[in-house]
Amino acid sequence: MNRCFVSSLMCLTLSLAMGADGTEVLADDTETLIVSDDFEKWDWKPIDFNQRRDGRNRLKKGRVLPFEHRGPLLRIARGFTLPSGRLIEGDDSFDGSSTRLEDTQVGLHGPYSSIIRPAAKYRYEVALKGRGTFHFRAWAGAKHPSTGEFRWLGFPDLIKVDVTDKWQVYRGTLQMPELQKAGFQLPEKVSAAIVVKQDDKVDLDDFRVWEVKKKTRN
Repeated sequence: MNRCFVSSLMCLTLSLAMGADGTEVLADDTETLIVSDDFEKWDWKPIDFNQRRDGRNRLKKGRVLPFEHRGPLLRIARGFTLPSGRLIEGDDSFDGSSTRLEDTQVGLHGPYSSIIRPAAKYRYEVALKGRGTFHFRAWAGAKHPSTGEFRWLGFPDLIKVDVTDKWQVYRGTLQMPELQKAGFQLPEKVSAAIVVKQDDKVDLDDFRVWEVKKKTRN
C-alpha cells in the first residue's frame, strides 16, 4: 500500500475522536460539562409572594401556570431555584422523568446563570417532543468600563429547535454571536435561559452542554 496514503490515514485517525453523542471532536480538544439536567428528582417548595402574584396575573389573562402546585407548595426539579416546568412521567416521558414547558422561561436565575463564555465553542444534546419551538437564549448585558452604564446588547438564540410530536434527540454546536456596542464590554460569562413561548408546549429531558477547549501544549 502506498506509504503516503497510510501516513495520511494514520494522521486522520489520530486527529479525530468520537464524542459520546457520535459528534467528531478533535483529539487535541477537551470538554467540560456545564449543563447536565435529566429532571429525575423534584422537590416541593413554598410558593413565594412573586410567584403567587405572577400566577394570579397569568390566570386573569387566560394564560397557563408554568408549574405544578399543591396548596402553598410548587414542584421544582432539583438544581433549579425557580419553576422548571411540570413533571411528566410514564409513557409521556423520555426516560424516567421529564419536564413540560409552556409559556415560560427556565434557568436564567439558577443553573444557566453566567455559564456561556462569549468567545468559546460548545456542543449540546437534548431530548425534545411537543409543539412549537425550543429556544436556549443568551441574556447579553454589557457595561461601559468608564461610566459603569449597563445596556442589553441582545438576546440571541444559542439553540433553536422546532420540535415534533415524537421524542427526538437533537445534537449540535453553539457559540455566542458577535454583539458589539462602542465602549461596552460583555462580562467573562453570559447567562442563558430555556424559553418556550405562549401557545407552545415542549417536553424536555437529558439536556447537556459541553464547553470545548483546545488543549494547551508546552
